[in-house]
Amino acid sequence: AESFKPEKIGSGAALYRRSIYTYWRRSGPAPVLEAFDLPNRVVCTAKRDTTNTPLHALVLLNGTQFVEASRVLAENVLRPNSNNLSAAINHAFFILTSRHPDEDEQKILIQMVNDQHSWYESHPENAQELLGVGQKSKSTDLNETDVASLATVINGLFAHDESVVKR
Repeated sequence: AESFKPEKIGSGAALYRRSIYTYWRRSGPAPVLEAFDLPNRVVCTAKRDTTNTPLHALVLLNGTQFVEASRVLAENVLRPNSNNLSAAINHAFFILTSRHPDEDEQKILIQMVNDQHSWYESHPENAQELLGVGQKSKSTDLNETDVASLATVINGLFAHDESVVKR
């Protein structure tokens, strides 16, 4: 019988490399794969079923890996866009959905970033908490309020249907 031994979390560069690979056990798949309706391994699956469960959003909005990825993407899109939040969120939307936002979506995204920016300005301790998630060190050359507000909206975009499901 196969015994289950949880793997140790890596550190440094190994932490991020490991997230690409998942140990596959006969006794059960990784929990994140189950949340995304992993097909049964006993039978051949030519095409996966299209599903969208609340667990998708739960994992994408709250998983440490995804919260940290949101922050890192926010930092990466803020730099080339000269700390312009509007341009940065449009860039992030393009990266996540492979298309540019239409006019209505652009207005909504900008409003969301501005609302988050106002909130984090009045709650800097929450910005610090968000930027501290994960092991990757936070950027020191960017405004923390800008990064936190953009990361929060990007985290929501991770759970957006167009970011999750390939059409």
